[in-house]
Amino acid sequence: MYIYLDNAATTMVCREAAEKAAELMQTCYGNPSSLHRAGLDAEKQVKAARQKIANIWQVRPEQIYFTSGGSEGNNMAIRGALSRNRARGNVVITSKIEHPSVMRTVKAAEQDGFRVLQLDVDGEGKIDLEQLRTMLNDKVSLVSIMHVNNETGVMQDINTIAHLVKQHSRALFHTDMVQSFGKLSVKLSPDIDMATLSGHKIHAPKGIGALYVKDANGITPLIYGGGQEKNMRSGTENTPGICALGIAAELAANADSGYISELKQTLQNGIVQTIDNAVVHGTDTSPYVLNISFPGLRAEVLLHTLESHGIMVSSGSACSSNHPAPSPTLLAMGCSRAEIEGAIRFSFSRFNTQEEIQTCLEVLRREVPLLRKFAAKAR
Repeated sequence: MYIYLDNAATTMVCREAAEKAAELMQTCYGNPSSLHRAGLDAEKQVKAARQKIANIWQVRPEQIYFTSGGSEGNNMAIRGALSRNRARGNVVITSKIEHPSVMRTVKAAEQDGFRVLQLDVDGEGKIDLEQLRTMLNDKVSLVSIMHVNNETGVMQDINTIAHLVKQHSRALFHTDMVQSFGKLSVKLSPDIDMATLSGHKIHAPKGIGALYVKDANGITPLIYGGGQEKNMRSGTENTPGICALGIAAELAANADSGYISELKQTLQNGIVQTIDNAVVHGTDTSPYVLNISFPGLRAEVLLHTLESHGIMVSSGSACSSNHPAPSPTLLAMGCSRAEIEGAIRFSFSRFNTQEEIQTCLEVLRREVPLLRKFAAKAR
């Protein structure tokens, strides 16, 4: 077994969610659209899962639409909103630190005549609210700002941001909450029009997620077909995934976030206090993510060194780490080249232990100085 500290990339499916998925695959496998008893039983299970998701966000269950995950949810929100609301204006506002499923979707919108404006962030990864205010006007049709950054864990005050958007424009507001749903307690304000979540970040299976849409009249569907999900997302429902997501979400929302904070603080303090020149990125961050640089090292070298000791971490977003390039998030935060090249992301779950954190610290204290010496000689 290995020490898994890459939970922002994906998580282990918890036992309860796996058992629920197996139940739906083997004993309650009817099509929720069928009118016979097997179909009605499956529909009842889907309804219960939808209610669980709605309860966490404190919204109505009919405002929750199941998707295949975060990327589809972000595409559904952005493309659906722009398609329906072109008459509102042709300007889209986002930030320089968004997930690729947002960045590339709004970039593609430029080909359809939309103008994309990107907000700056400060050295702590926070967006510039005054810059946002100056960008807002009646030509803006959509603003999309993530809640928790997937690389640094920096948290944005999305309810305040959404209120600012509504004060100064007619735009719809969307937030990517993939790294916060089920982890941070957040009640969606009435100013938030759409919010995205993904199951595999909270110990549900891969391939399932959901999108909150305050008013379904505000977006057009991406997928047409049999009219499932109230005509918003056609295709036979992934009933095992949906029900596993409901179970996993409920368990995640009831987990002790204080325990996660202790794990993070133990690792962060241990690194900063005993390893020279370590740089922590962001201060107002999620307890589930720690991004820290070891200048003088290349992140890939340290990553594989840790892997050789059975410790799994990331050198950035899992969606882009197979294609190495300077992190847009750290670039936007004004980090130096050495900091960007040496940045490692540690991310935690309730299944991690203090013993694992201590083991990770021991390896880092031993290996980082040695790797720096080898790197200096190579130069």
